[in-house]
Amino acid sequence: MTSPLLTLPLLLCLGQSPEVTSTEPPFQARLSFQGFDDDIDVEGSATYFHAALEGHTPELASGLRAEATLSFFLSAPATTGITLQDFGSNVRLRYRPSGWESGEGLAVAVHPITTSRLYMGFTYPVTWERQAFLRRAGNESALELRLTRRRWEAFVAVKSAAVLDDLLLEYSRRYALLAGGFLDVTPELRLALKGTVLDRGQIPTNGVSGTELHQPVRGASLGAVWHRGAPIGNNVDLALYQGDPTFFERFFQPETYPGGFAASVSLEGSYVSQALLDPESFRQRTTQTGGAGALEARVKQGFWRAHALAYVRTLSFIQVDVPGFPPYQDFQDDAEASAEMSGTLSTDYHLQDWGLTPGLLVRFTRPASLRSAPVGLPERNYTAVFRGPNMITLLPSGDDPGLVVTVKATARWDLGKVAGVLAEVSYTHDPNRTRFEDDVTGIADPVYQPANSVGFNVLLQARF
Repeated sequence: MTSPLLTLPLLLCLGQSPEVTSTEPPFQARLSFQGFDDDIDVEGSATYFHAALEGHTPELASGLRAEATLSFFLSAPATTGITLQDFGSNVRLRYRPSGWESGEGLAVAVHPITTSRLYMGFTYPVTWERQAFLRRAGNESALELRLTRRRWEAFVAVKSAAVLDDLLLEYSRRYALLAGGFLDVTPELRLALKGTVLDRGQIPTNGVSGTELHQPVRGASLGAVWHRGAPIGNNVDLALYQGDPTFFERFFQPETYPGGFAASVSLEGSYVSQALLDPESFRQRTTQTGGAGALEARVKQGFWRAHALAYVRTLSFIQVDVPGFPPYQDFQDDAEASAEMSGTLSTDYHLQDWGLTPGLLVRFTRPASLRSAPVGLPERNYTAVFRGPNMITLLPSGDDPGLVVTVKATARWDLGKVAGVLAEVSYTHDPNRTRFEDDVTGIADPVYQPANSVGFNVLLQARF
């Protein structure tokens, strides 16, 4: 029989919502407010507001019910105006045939506005294809079909968007196929697999010049989870998982402390290939490959928990959804690309009488980087440091990226079933911070900025 202890963590990492049970109210609402500042000595603070409404019907017919989730995100960064975006709203029909167990059945879902809940990979820092088509007009929608049985699940999903074709100067409908599922090999061990096939359409620069070159993408993700004992929830690491559409849901899942020992270990890897312009051959394509892997471990003993996460991402993987660098182009053959490597350790302890869980976290990250061969003046041969897709900092010529160290004091405060507070205060040593300043000749060069910074992050949520 499938272990229920695996159900919630795996459903969330596979991008599926748990089945609504009859004991839950027909409507639930969540209001979340988040404020953060990565460096209290400089501008860069932001506030976010998230609202979600989840509802389900009584049985419409034998074994048939409908569910809906309305989720939207309102942000007010310090440098731009207020923005409003969908955060994974969807409508779902579930059917459970007579005689099937709770949690089993067939589900059909429509994601009408965004498809960020359908993705490749499992652990958020190494997930990808949360949006398949960057140069689309309007929404990217998806249709999803899942079949869940006692020890296995299979799903298939189709994403669709109108994408600009620079050759024909019109929008054409493009599709992305995702498929996969999981198998419970034993009550404690689950294996999961996903695959994707898509064509992002015409490469823009070639379309403008009258040459037809499309950009096909192929990829796969494989994961395994072993779990024993009670479920172990997430640690308070708000910055690392920011952007995940389940962010405001997962962090307030109630944590149980039944006593005894519990542990879980997950391992995953992803591989992706895509066609990009060959920088060495005019108007020709080449295939760029990339990969990522993650190892996560969790331990619980009584009221004490510990979490560990290590992951690696190649630079081509970081840029896969952008895609390429420069856009739609592979790296130069003589360029030196380095992968990102990151490791996090955290621990916390639950004070039951107060509902408070203080913790401590430390993270070491060597960011991805790209250094091209000298062209023209060797002293202008900068090193590009990538903090995320197209999030680039340039280092002075010849310098290598330094190790980024982050230390956080964290806290979770559960205020019954209707409210909760998550907070973190962080110290970061980042020797890769630069900004451009004019030198004595009037030419702008990257100049190092103070490496040390202190920031905060607080998240409040009310549930109805």
